[in-house]
Amino acid sequence: MAIQQRAERTRQEILSAAARVFDRLGYERASLARIAREARVTTGALVFHFATKADLAVAVRARAREVTGVTVESACLSTEGVGGTAVDKLVITTHALIRLFETDHVARAGERLARELQPADPALSRDCPWRREVGRLARYAVAEQALRPGVDATAVATLIGYVVTGVELEMRRPCPPADALRLLADGGPQGPCVPETGALHGSAEERLRRIWELVLPGLVHPAAPPPYGSVDARRPGPTSTPAPHAPGQTPHGPAPAPASPSPTPRPQAPRTAAPDPRAQCQAPRPAPDPRAQCQAPRPAPGSTPPPRSAPRRT
Repeated sequence: MAIQQRAERTRQEILSAAARVFDRLGYERASLARIAREARVTTGALVFHFATKADLAVAVRARAREVTGVTVESACLSTEGVGGTAVDKLVITTHALIRLFETDHVARAGERLARELQPADPALSRDCPWRREVGRLARYAVAEQALRPGVDATAVATLIGYVVTGVELEMRRPCPPADALRLLADGGPQGPCVPETGALHGSAEERLRRIWELVLPGLVHPAAPPPYGSVDARRPGPTSTPAPHAPGQTPHGPAPAPASPSPTPRPQAPRTAAPDPRAQCQAPRPAPDPRAQCQAPRPAPGSTPPPRSAPRRT
């Protein structure tokens, strides 16, 4: 039992090493001796488990199909709880594949071997789990009437296959070191630094997201809801229905308070002229006493009374 376990562990180490070599060098440049050095085993031990390089390639591709199959199935199941449509599953599946290709050398090796060993084989789509799933989801999208009229499911599956393969190939392009980039930018011996026309920058998943933003408007029916997780799904657009707002809220903030009805005007009494302020400052003069005119003033004691004038004769 211990010998069998040790033999199985050696077999798995050889498979992992072969995947790294196939991923890095391709099928033609890989050799059994190089794979044996990568696995830290003798060539005889390698040949004991895998007689030829072709046997190793077949085993690596089988392992890659298992890994990608589990990834695709998990990605599709992740949208079941949120009512994901076929278009949602297409987008999420491709993102899951790109994340897998970024982190798993076995999956990348399987993709490279599939291109190099069967470049023109029509059975490639049937042999690849994620291509089969993309084709199935494209047919479901047509059945759900989620795509524009006249859009063919086969063309959609082929387009998505090109996109995924293109992003996976872009991962393999070596990035120049920082010193080389600085030298090119300064117009050094290799000439001025001219960026590639149409190249997308950023991580592989960011490139895929930008490609989907360009492709989806031409595929999705205008009346269909935006795909789950896309930019249009997070904000209402011309063809989407905005989410209901809470009471007292508007799309731009709280609703203004309703204006209170104006009170009915009351009839006002006619205004009288304001009193003259000068009249308040002048006190009324008392009328003269008529008796004062009839009473002559009495002479003081000890004074001589004035002579009386003789009455006039008429």
